Amino acid sequence: MLILALTDAQKAGIAGMGAAFIIFALVSSFVLPRKWPNFPGRYVWAYVGVVVLFFLGMMSVVVFAAKEPPEASAESSTPSATSPSPPPPATPPPPAGNAAAGKAVFLAPASQCAGCHTFKPAGTNAKVGPDLDNLAADAQKANRGSLAQYVHESIVDPNAYVVPKYSAGLMPQNFKQVLKPQQIADLVAFLTQPS
Repeated sequence: MLILALTDAQKAGIAGMGAAFIIFALVSSFVLPRKWPNFPGRYVWAYVGVVVLFFLGMMSVVVFAAKEPPEASAESSTPSATSPSPPPPATPPPPAGNAAAGKAVFLAPASQCAGCHTFKPAGTNAKVGPDLDNLAADAQKANRGSLAQYVHESIVDPNAYVVPKYSAGLMPQNFKQVLKPQQIADLVAFLTQPS
């Protein structure tokens, strides 16, 4: 697994040094003794010196070629006491919703809201999905941000949090395709308006 984390240049450096070391070992084991039966003979010190140089070269390549780049080291990823942490990326605010338009979205057959949920402001009393008259309490239990954030998430990603006693997959997953962003914002405004 460690090899997969290396860059191509690091792999090439290690492979090149390893290949040179292997070639040297093969030549000094098979080729030179055949041509010079007394190898290394009186030049044993030179042979040991070359072996030590190859060993040190291989270790240097492993240590320096496989070193992490500075931007990936732990020191650079730890913020210093003097530098503030960067602000979170700015997300565009959702469009402002219109509660009256949201009621029309709620009651429209395409949204399927009225056929599944009880919600007094809409005059519905279906029992398939959670009772939306309890949205504020459900949002508080879910702890997924503000009431508006909770409602928005529940529409666009209904399985992110499922109200207890209900099963995942019960609510359709395609509201982002069925409803336009403005319709979702209107629906959120309608569901979160003060009673």
